[in-house]
Amino acid sequence: MSDSPSSVVVTGLGIVCSIAQNVSEFARGLREGRCGITSLDDPSAPSGQTSQIGGVIRGFSWQNWLENLKPAHPLLFSRARKALNNTTDSTRFSACAAMQAYLDAKLGDGSQPLDDVGLIVGGNNLSQGYIAQNAEKFRQPNRRINPKYAISFFDSNQVGSISEILSLRGMGFTIGAASASGNAAIFNAFQWIRHGLLERCLVVGANMDLSPLEWEGFAILGAAFAGGTKDPSRACRPFDQTHEGFVWGQGSACVMLESKASAQKRNVPIQGEIAGASLVLDGHHHPDPSVDGEIRAMQAAIAQSGVRAGQIGYVNAHGTSSPLGDRTECQAIRTVFRDHLAHVRINSTKSLIGHCLSAAGVIEMAACLIQLNHGFLHPNLNLREPIDPDLNFACSQAEPLHTACALSNSFGFGGINSSLVLKKTPPSQTTNNKE
Repeated sequence: MSDSPSSVVVTGLGIVCSIAQNVSEFARGLREGRCGITSLDDPSAPSGQTSQIGGVIRGFSWQNWLENLKPAHPLLFSRARKALNNTTDSTRFSACAAMQAYLDAKLGDGSQPLDDVGLIVGGNNLSQGYIAQNAEKFRQPNRRINPKYAISFFDSNQVGSISEILSLRGMGFTIGAASASGNAAIFNAFQWIRHGLLERCLVVGANMDLSPLEWEGFAILGAAFAGGTKDPSRACRPFDQTHEGFVWGQGSACVMLESKASAQKRNVPIQGEIAGASLVLDGHHHPDPSVDGEIRAMQAAIAQSGVRAGQIGYVNAHGTSSPLGDRTECQAIRTVFRDHLAHVRINSTKSLIGHCLSAAGVIEMAACLIQLNHGFLHPNLNLREPIDPDLNFACSQAEPLHTACALSNSFGFGGINSSLVLKKTPPSQTTNNKE
């Protein structure tokens, strides 16, 4: 184990969400302020007002995605086709995002086992919709459930499938922290690398497949959007006076984290640095957010990063469009940044793609790095009457962004608070994710 903490950098990104099927397309979608939230016209979709809209992944076929991969990477193609047959869509989204990040980080062609590369999948209870569908089949006379059901319903099947496809043999597991799961996974990988337990780690934010039961639960809590507008693109309104609750989104993202020394030794482009990461609890099981917990999470990440609050020019907010959650986060940001509020730009990626739950933290980390490196701030859609006019929210169009440091927040039910401090690519490095 190293005596001094290692710098942790990002060398690969991958994503599948409602506005993109790769990183370059995601960058364009962010800059354009493209909204992926639409009406759900799938007859098998959960019923009820809370689930009639969402940031749904459309036009994505994992089989076609693999066919495009096949000419250049036949080994990955054959492994993925085998591993992803008769499994969950969540596992397929995760695997496609992970393969993107693996190739982006130049880890090879899959022919060599990677004993020193770990894997953490952020998210638990990922297959509730899949379980419900198979339960319905089980109640039928012929009981024809999915032949791989006993494997696929475990969240850990995502670890097994991705590690098989990419031949990863380092440490790995799944981790659940509600909507903070993505950040919690990043936090753990960050600690592994920072303290020399591992040189490299893939971190996946996994898609949550919900059943009607979960939707009903969110509706009872009053946390989810309840159908107050007929225009799906107007449904998610983070930090606006008319916000009505979170809008669900589909998505999965993956980041390749690596010690800076390892990236330099491999001579691969660095796409950013994680300078600080925090994970703190409120000490309660309720869904209500805590100003104190969010403040402590942001302050802990900033203190660890070695930068001052005044050097952070951008906050990618948790910003779910929940009235209580938005107000709480505004109050916490006010406290943390105090005299620097006018210089801190704020937006919520959820206004474009909805709340991707377990995957949100990893998707939003990718969004931060893209904006830092390309020098733009993506729009905060549907923000017409800010709940806090003193905060410097993004506008309805993309704007220039001139800062080297960003803060990304993720807060989960059960009082789980997490923040990341991210730094842009050093001038001496180049990024291999061009728009």
